Amino acid sequence: MKLEESYNLSRDKWFDRIKSECRSQAIKGLCLAVIILLVFIAIMIYWRDPELRFVIICLSLVGCLTSGWMIVNNLWFLLRLDRQYTPGQLLHWYRRRFNNDRTAAYLLLMGVIIFSPTLWYDIINFEWTWAVLRLTFEVAILALLVYSFFNDDIFAKFITRSDEEIFDRLEEIIEK
Repeated sequence: MKLEESYNLSRDKWFDRIKSECRSQAIKGLCLAVIILLVFIAIMIYWRDPELRFVIICLSLVGCLTSGWMIVNNLWFLLRLDRQYTPGQLLHWYRRRFNNDRTAAYLLLMGVIIFSPTLWYDIINFEWTWAVLRLTFEVAILALLVYSFFNDDIFAKFITRSDEEIFDRLEEIIEK
């Protein structure tokens, strides 16, 4: 539904419609987190290289913890959603859900970069030219991620249209 069409609705119906959109976004986040969790569990189970077993376990642990954090975050939001009686409360908790998912995504990316099996394979097998080049590149990416988390925030620019509309509608309903 477009923003212009929502002006014809009463404030309560508009708020209920926004709540249902928040619910669908949280369910999408929950499904994505479950898929990520299953991928990292499959990686841990089916990786057969004994030299890199510890690296794969660390990578899977980071993936499982961050996706678990996203699952708990979205479930917690869904359980609290029906108890949100004002648009201000809903906006606060929706932003909190969004920011927690963003933080988990940053940690997941950092874990995947740090525990990259191909990098650790080069380090273990003493292929120093590739290892030093890749290590330099990965340290630069990690520094960029840490910088962007605290300053520029790359992921805030990749907000979905649905999330942006929810934020705009809630802010608009609060202003009325």
